[in-house]
Amino acid sequence: MFLYPQPDGEELDELYNESYYGKGRQKFSSALERLIEFLTLLKWKRLRPLLGHGGRLLDIGCGRGSLVHLARSAGFEAYGLEKHFPGTPFSPNVFYHDLTECKFPDNHIQFVVLWHVLEHLPSPLATLEEIYRILQPGGWLSLVVPNFGGAQARASGKNWFHLDLPRHFWQFELPTLERLLERAGFSIRRRATLSLEYDWFGTIQSWMNRVANDGDSFYYLLKGRSGKTSGAQAKQFSLACALALPALASALWDAACGQGGTLTLLAQKPSQEPASIPD
Repeated sequence: MFLYPQPDGEELDELYNESYYGKGRQKFSSALERLIEFLTLLKWKRLRPLLGHGGRLLDIGCGRGSLVHLARSAGFEAYGLEKHFPGTPFSPNVFYHDLTECKFPDNHIQFVVLWHVLEHLPSPLATLEEIYRILQPGGWLSLVVPNFGGAQARASGKNWFHLDLPRHFWQFELPTLERLLERAGFSIRRRATLSLEYDWFGTIQSWMNRVANDGDSFYYLLKGRSGKTSGAQAKQFSLACALALPALASALWDAACGQGGTLTLLAQKPSQEPASIPD
């Protein structure tokens, strides 16, 4: 499913303004920011074996560049791209460009990260084809998008937290995403339907949306943009805490059934000898 018409120009600038990203280098409270940094570290540790010794990493839609910083600190040549991020000091090697504007050489990058970005882009296939061009033979693409075909999305309907209209131009199901990757030339090496932090919080907020019809207000409360009274905020926190364990169980069960809230795929540009996937 795709959004039509798609916003562009000044409309996009308004959608991705300071209220979306947060001020400076902080989007949420300090405690949540530290948790996000810790989760990024865990993700880096899972990616690290695929890079071997040395190599180039490109993080498209890298936000503040945390993953780029981790890769550079480990001795890798790492770059990040972030098209919309107003007034934020980037990490070194993070650039305010579209992928096509960078004009990387053919077969230049060993690993590309595309986490929760493809759904925001007007031309997903063209993006995947450009990634394929710049990847080395045997190079990897780590791709993560919300799962429009998952149980969370189907049960929540218009209240699904990760629907995020009009920022999300596309809503992907697994067969659609697989076809796009294969059309771009990739071989799919691993698939899963779980990203614990996204699915857990997405379930909590989607349930709250259904119960209270409050338009993601708990999410905005965590960003410091609630606009509600202190009493109303306390009620939101109490409801979220009450839903936390059932939501975690629901997210894990959905993923165990292949119906989780997030599609996580690892794809490879073919080479003569397919690379093995480290455990």
